[in-house]
Amino acid sequence: MSSSEIMAMLEMIAGRLSVIEGSLGIQSSSVGTSGKSGAVLPRSIVAFDNYCQSFVTPFVDACSKLGGDALTLGKLTKEAFDELRSFLLMASACKEPPQAGLVPLMAGLSGKMKAIGQVVQRNEWEKHSKTVNEGLGCLNWVCVKPAPMDFIETYIGGSDYWANGIRKEYRTTNPDHILFCDTFKTLIKELILYVKEHHTTGVTWNPRGGDVTDYTPGERERERQTEKGVSSTGGKPSPVVPGSGSGSTLPAPPNVNLFAALNKGGEITSGLKTVTRDQQTWRAEYKGGEGPTPAVSKAVPSKRAVEVPKGPAKLEFQEGPHKWIVEYQGAESGLVTVNITDKKQTVYIFGCIDASVSIVGKCKSVVVDSCKKTKVYYDTLMASCEVVNCQRMHVECREKVASVAIDKTDGIIVQLPASSLDTTVVASKSSEMNITFPDENGEMIEKPIPEQYIHRISGTSITADVSDLYTH
Repeated sequence: MSSSEIMAMLEMIAGRLSVIEGSLGIQSSSVGTSGKSGAVLPRSIVAFDNYCQSFVTPFVDACSKLGGDALTLGKLTKEAFDELRSFLLMASACKEPPQAGLVPLMAGLSGKMKAIGQVVQRNEWEKHSKTVNEGLGCLNWVCVKPAPMDFIETYIGGSDYWANGIRKEYRTTNPDHILFCDTFKTLIKELILYVKEHHTTGVTWNPRGGDVTDYTPGERERERQTEKGVSSTGGKPSPVVPGSGSGSTLPAPPNVNLFAALNKGGEITSGLKTVTRDQQTWRAEYKGGEGPTPAVSKAVPSKRAVEVPKGPAKLEFQEGPHKWIVEYQGAESGLVTVNITDKKQTVYIFGCIDASVSIVGKCKSVVVDSCKKTKVYYDTLMASCEVVNCQRMHVECREKVASVAIDKTDGIIVQLPASSLDTTVVASKSSEMNITFPDENGEMIEKPIPEQYIHRISGTSITADVSDLYTH
């Protein structure tokens, strides 16, 4: 057993002891139970602080050892858990708001998760950023009822798929990369134990608390946010205009001499030098000499505009056709949850971009139409899941689905559990299709769906065989 594996095991044991201390109300030497104002923190927040110290901090330290994009991933992960702590602290002091009221409350957490997704680039850190990006989607558990633990667990497989690639590449060369993978996986697994202890059926709100619209952070929470704001600017104060006094940020006065020069009239050009024809660089007579040839400015490519849904977000149930309508959801919507109450119900998802939709319960079918970069999770479908006219999709079954149909879609990952390996997949006019499923050891593997075939004429019929590209 390597030294990195021993350290990861010791940190996991110490972390579990800290979580047990928090659940028993035993104060850790490094985590206080009250701020300067003397207000006692709820037991769930004390346990969360113990969890962060025991499992988030080791992962951030592992990122710091690697540097590069991993350093950014560690910083954003820490900030995401800080936002989660603020949300849980608010929940401990407030009554539960309506489901629609959760979206603005999760703006900070959603923003950090979106920032992590933007770190993903095609470079040497691609697998690392995808490991974190896939795994931290589990922080949306705060919107899930009644089984947030199962929701978190679904993210381990997708994250571990990329982490296994890191382990394979650096197993014998750099143990720091292995520590990165191990500490992150432990971080998610231990989050399940924390949620099981303190938020078994969903976020625990305070039934005797106030309204979330009237909530203001306490003194300790404001101190944490102030420290976070200072650290984000490197500990440097805002720039001050020289000569403007202590702490002044007023702009310098305009140069009044400019107006005096303009009032000279024709004399203003008296000091200029005459330029002859042979000194004009754009003429054929120019032979070079006194001044350098002006550099040709390079056109700066304009940044691509961020794509957003084309209509207002919609989540409603239509009684007549027993159909749920989910339309134009985006990243700012957070995790959109559809709670199925009757197995005859169907779900239609349309026009979503960079959204996450979770369908809880057993229903008839799901249709995903004209969506981009959207993740769809569902429990059990009696008929099928259809994906049409979509791009860069992730569709995950948690329990069972009879068939999956893919049509006119570019880029999709279909994830199936061990209980649904007999699912039929039908694809047409689509590209970049992959299926992720567990092998006999429970490890997630990913295989491509063939796009290239070899056709031959055999008598009066035509045969089709999968190209040799997919035989390995």
